[in-house]
Formats: sequence, C-alpha cells, structure tokens
Amino acid sequence: MSRNGKRLLSTWVPEATAEAFQTQARVEGGSSAALRRLVAEAVDPGLHGASLKALAPSGSGRGEQIGIRLKGDERRTLNAVAADRGTSPANWVRALAIVHLARKPQWNQAELAELRELFKELRRIGNNVNQIARALNVAQQTGQYPPHQHRAVKEAAEMIRDEMRRVVAVMTGNFDYWGLPDADRPRAAPGAVERHDAEAEAAEAKRRRRPRRRAVHFDES
Repeated sequence: MSRNGKRLLSTWVPEATAEAFQTQARVEGGSSAALRRLVAEAVDPGLHGASLKALAPSGSGRGEQIGIRLKGDERRTLNAVAADRGTSPANWVRALAIVHLARKPQWNQAELAELRELFKELRRIGNNVNQIARALNVAQQTGQYPPHQHRAVKEAAEMIRDEMRRVVAVMTGNFDYWGLPDADRPRAAPGAVERHDAEAEAAEAKRRRRPRRRAVHFDES
C-alpha cells in the first residue's frame, strides 16, 4: 500500500519482542517513528533529523503522544471496554479525553449507523413537509385547501418532534457513556433559541397578513 509516494511495511515478531520494542519506542514518538528510523538507517546510515521526518506519511505525527501506566487488572478492563465499543484501547482513552476536554461526542459504529438512519428519516419527513408547504402555497393563492391538509401538517410536525427526541437520546446516551457531567455538556449559543422563536413568529405574522380570496375552513371530518 502506498501513500504519497511512500509504502507501508509490516512484519511479525515474538510477542515479548514486540512489547519490549513498544516500551523503548515510546521515547521516540511511538512504534511507527522508531521503525521508520531503523529502516531508514539500515538503507542509508547517513539519514538523520529532518531527513527522517520527511519519510513520515503526510498527516502523521501532528499530535503529541502521551503515555500512561495501568495495573494488570486495569489494563484488562480497558481492553474489555474498548473491544466492547469496537475500538482499540488507545483510541478509547483518546476519545474519553476529547469528550471531557473538548465536549465533543465520540461516536462508535453502532451510534453512527443509528444517526445515519435518523437523518435519513428526517430527510424523508423534510421532503413530505416541502410537499405540504407547496400545497399550502397553492391553496393560499387559490383559496382552496386540499381536504385533511391540516392533519398532514400536524402529523409531520409530530414526526419531526419524535425523530428529534431520538437524536437527543443518542447524544445524551453518548455523553452518559463517557461520563460527561450535565453542567459540561454543550448548550445552544446564547440567544439562539430566542432568535429562532422570533423568526418563527415573524414568519407566522407574515403568513397571516397575506390576503385571501375567500374565507377558508378546515374540514374536521
């Protein structure tokens, strides 16, 4: 596999050798950096410093590596929870830190799949709402409303509320999993809710001011 003119190399070594190498490699920025140095020096002993850094794939090494020590039972627990979430122990710890430092959800594949289904359903409902809006716009111009149109509007609004509650549930469940306190969870920007309400009221007032050709009564049957 190549990447920006560079190729990935891999090999198998005894487990004890791998663990010893990883321990030593931590001071060099990780196993990848240490392996890169060993391969480069074997091919060209004159390489060092900036020349070695140039061998790294684009985008690698931009973060800083940190190390932690865990007792045996702690490490086994970490391995278990990471595997249960479908990720590596390192990524699990990284996600935990990001949630608490940046207050950003860290999704696993199951959550992403659920969100994709939710957004697909919201798009479908949105298409229905657009059709209802077009029908109401025509009705506003002609003064003739399709029968039971008001029920379609109410049903669409309730469906949107249901799907948004599901989105909130997924978000809340993610923060609950990572143990982010309620006080630290993201909130709407100051004034965002008030601005949204004001825009909705203005749109409703504008709609009511539109002239109608005749009085319209919804069919409640």
